[in-house]
Amino acid sequence: GKFKHLFLVMVAVAGLLLGGCGSDDANIVILNPSGKYLYVNNDAEVNYVSGFVINRDGTLTELDGSPYATGGAAAGGYYASNRIALAPGKGLLFASNVVDSTISVFRVNKLNGTLTQIGAPVASGGSMNSGGSLLVNHSEKFLFAANDTTGSISVFAVSRSGELTPVTGSPFVIGTTTNGINLNLADNILYVASETVLVALNVASDGSLSPIAGSPFAYSAGGTLTSFVLGSATMGLSAATGGVLSSYSIDATGAPTLLNTLNTGTSGQSVTTTRNGTLAILAGGGGSSISVVNVAADGTLTQVAGSPFTTAAGSRGRAVANPKSTFLYASETDRVEGFSIDADGV
Repeated sequence: GKFKHLFLVMVAVAGLLLGGCGSDDANIVILNPSGKYLYVNNDAEVNYVSGFVINRDGTLTELDGSPYATGGAAAGGYYASNRIALAPGKGLLFASNVVDSTISVFRVNKLNGTLTQIGAPVASGGSMNSGGSLLVNHSEKFLFAANDTTGSISVFAVSRSGELTPVTGSPFVIGTTTNGINLNLADNILYVASETVLVALNVASDGSLSPIAGSPFAYSAGGTLTSFVLGSATMGLSAATGGVLSSYSIDATGAPTLLNTLNTGTSGQSVTTTRNGTLAILAGGGGSSISVVNVAADGTLTQVAGSPFTTAAGSRGRAVANPKSTFLYASETDRVEGFSIDADGV
């Protein structure tokens, strides 16, 4: 099954420690597409979001006022759940509070990256429990929120002012638990990783969801399915418990076909991509290592030299590269650790 985690959080990147309050869980890291700022949902019982400037050398400096209270409560959860999301064009950040099953909305100051909360947290419409994944589509029109216990996806229309309005029919019941969620590049198919199946949902122009033909798709590549991403319009990648990474061809309807599977030798459960989908990063699961894997055009997966790479503490969630693919940041047991990425992916 899916694994949970609960831990105290501070942040240290290149020797820089986070001041402020401690927290229970910080399994999520997300980068502003400009590459200037990094944010962490600390997933604490009294929840906070921490924010940092990414300096030119990759080190982090905590933002003024950080950590920022969400006004909600959290308590850890699944390693591959993505409980923070950005709408950079609208200058908005969203953080889920899984105990309350609410979503906190912040205004991002584009000049200095600081956060200001907008109103009170908004009810998700379901029970997030250990899930609580959030995702903003590329057009920034909709926010998707995964409710693990109630097996549903809530969809909200996002206004420029940060107001969240449930779309007609939300939440949409999918009949299975939820972990990592992701969209295709065209914004019209939402993927939900759910233990033994991959759910694929059409996203209509009004944000409503309905299964694509053949969904849910059985997962049988090994381990328990926890994460799925699109490396390109026609290439998908999944992560599963036990560090199992798999590649898929994606047809015109959005249906996946398994191409290749690699046991990375880590406990990674959450996959992200960088360099236009040619590098896959596998983190999370609690082990002290991260795998970096080359993804060939035909889906062949091969670890880069030296992978898996040792981390300073247990990897607890996603590892995310900056837009230039020169730095990688991973959330760990008690810190966020930063790495440089060489031209060959090392």
